[in-house]
Amino acid sequence: MSGNAETNVRIAPCALEALSRIMVRRGTSRDETVRQLLTEHVAWQEQEHPEDRLTHISTVLRYPRPPRWRGDPRTDVPLRIRAPADLLERARAVCLRLPGQHPRAYRDYQGRMLTDAVTTAIARDEPFDDDFLTGLLPLLRHGAALGL
Repeated sequence: MSGNAETNVRIAPCALEALSRIMVRRGTSRDETVRQLLTEHVAWQEQEHPEDRLTHISTVLRYPRPPRWRGDPRTDVPLRIRAPADLLERARAVCLRLPGQHPRAYRDYQGRMLTDAVTTAIARDEPFDDDFLTGLLPLLRHGAALGL
C-alpha cells in the first residue's frame, strides 16, 4: 500500500460549487469528500468495460480553457487533492485519454487524467452546469467521447 499524496487539479467553478453541495450533504470536509468520491468513482469505473466508462463533457472539451497568453486571467479554479497515492494512480488509469494525449504534451493537448476523474466523480454525485455547458449531455461513455 502506498502513502498519501498531495496534488492539484483545475476545475470549472460550477464543479467546485457542486462539490460544496456534496460536502454539505455528506457532512464531510473537502478532502474527505474528494477521497470518497474518487474511491466510489474508481471502483465503479474499474468494473466497466473501457468503452463504457464515463467522462464529463467539460474535460472532453477542455473547459474551462486555459489562458491563451501568460498573464491572462484563469477561469478555472484550483482544487487540492490529498489522497492515497494508489487511489490517484487508479483514478488516472480509468479516465478518458484521447488519442495522442500525454501528460507532458503541448499544453493545449495535455491529458488531464486526474481532472477528468475528479470532475466526473463530482458530476456522478451532483450534476452541474453553467452557461457554456447548459444543454450539453454532461456524462458520456468513453466510446462516444472518442467519436466526438
